[in-house]
Amino acid sequence: MLSPLIGVVLGGLMSLVAQHSIGRASNRTARREERLAHLIEFLSAVQEAERVAVDRYHHNLTDEQWHARERQAIDRVWVKQKTIHMLCASDVNSAARAVAFAVQKLLREGPDDREAPQDEKVWAHISPSRLAFLDAARRYLK
Repeated sequence: MLSPLIGVVLGGLMSLVAQHSIGRASNRTARREERLAHLIEFLSAVQEAERVAVDRYHHNLTDEQWHARERQAIDRVWVKQKTIHMLCASDVNSAARAVAFAVQKLLREGPDDREAPQDEKVWAHISPSRLAFLDAARRYLK
């Protein structure tokens, strides 16, 4: 008589544990996907800032329209970096900050090497910090 009751209780408990476990895994997956989306948005903002820098230092654009794009690009990079600060581990945030500072310095001062072709110099300027960010993000997402 007691056996069926114990079986029902154990079965119910197992079902609850399984549902809880599935729910937690689903939440982890959703959080990972959210973080990945923000990391990609940050990279997109950095890429746009690189394009702005190439326009300035390779194509010699300096008009008011370029300055407006510069301000928008750097603002977008910093907003995305702050989002990473809120959502990701400190090493990922530190790497994102390094990229943001590299982009900001590049937009304000240009590449260190002023000889042509400047587009390659722009990419070379940002590449080390971007690579460190990508490595930190990959470790974080594993």
